[in-house]
Amino acid sequence: MPVKLRLLAWALGLLALAHPALVPVVLDVLGIAVVLAATAVVGIVGWALANISLILTAVSGLLLLRAFPGFPRWFRHSLVASVAAVAPEKA
Repeated sequence: MPVKLRLLAWALGLLALAHPALVPVVLDVLGIAVVLAATAVVGIVGWALANISLILTAVSGLLLLRAFPGFPRWFRHSLVASVAAVAPEKA
């Protein structure tokens, strides 16, 4: 254990002995801080993964457009045909 961390642990232990009524409050605050930090980490990881999937989706769409140039026209016609099959008045 590093020296500074050991000194901090001793200082906190002595403070806990000197002020036992504050120990539950300090532990609650530390617990809330840990939960907030974990929530922030999960949020950041989720945001990064969502943006990565968006970028990968856009790139795969561009690659599909290059590989199949007639895809947008075909997709539009198939979409109109499927809407016409389900609801003829909307087509």
